[in-house]
Amino acid sequence: MQASALSLNQKFELRNYSVFFDISESLAAEELLDSLDRATSLFKQVFNFQDDPSGAFYIMKNESEFEKATGHAPKVGEAIRLDYQSNSIFLLTEKLDSAIGEVAARELGHLFFNNRVNERELQIRQWRTPSWLREGFALQAAYKIRKDSREWLQNGWARLQEAQKANQLIKPQIMIKDINLIPDSSRRQLALFQSFYMVRLLLGIYCDSFFAKYSTLMYALEDMDSEACFRQITSFDFEKFFTLFSDWVQKTNAWTAME
Repeated sequence: MQASALSLNQKFELRNYSVFFDISESLAAEELLDSLDRATSLFKQVFNFQDDPSGAFYIMKNESEFEKATGHAPKVGEAIRLDYQSNSIFLLTEKLDSAIGEVAARELGHLFFNNRVNERELQIRQWRTPSWLREGFALQAAYKIRKDSREWLQNGWARLQEAQKANQLIKPQIMIKDINLIPDSSRRQLALFQSFYMVRLLLGIYCDSFFAKYSTLMYALEDMDSEACFRQITSFDFEKFFTLFSDWVQKTNAWTAME
């Protein structure tokens, strides 16, 4: 997409990131790039990048611009569209569900994960990799760069501990499909916190080796089952890992879990 074909007459660049926008969106563009700057070291750690990763963002003023940029009108409620081939992300700022910097880091995390794993949809909103694993990786930088990150993550851990005591943690089979579609907002946020911390546990045990092995196997073997890949790397199936996670939630304090 050539930004000149749109009414996006401004461009900011930082590291390997670029953002195209109308001058009226200057503050949003600055916030976006500042957030990505702070997220870069986390991206490199989580996704095993040797060099700074790249991404292009287009801040759209309205649905007409969104359609012109992407070739398709936004669906009802759609505020974000990713183009995996060009590492581009299109944002309708007026419809975003969170601060633009957090959204940018989350969506870039999705883009990195899907490209490195050669991810694909098996059916609508269900991918080869279960949603909790995809979301957990995508949220690592997004949750860590929030201005209220420590309070946010501490609150999330407290909610997980309450759910664990009440036997209300969300089972892996429920979190295979897109957890963002869980209808109850409280359970949906619990699922996002749980995804974040399940991946924190993976990173704590296996450091960068888990994603390096997982992405290599899944990319090379197009028909490989995600759980079989997970088991080969960790020796756990999803249910046994969930049991390990539940025990970790019960016995660990928030500060240890966050770090």
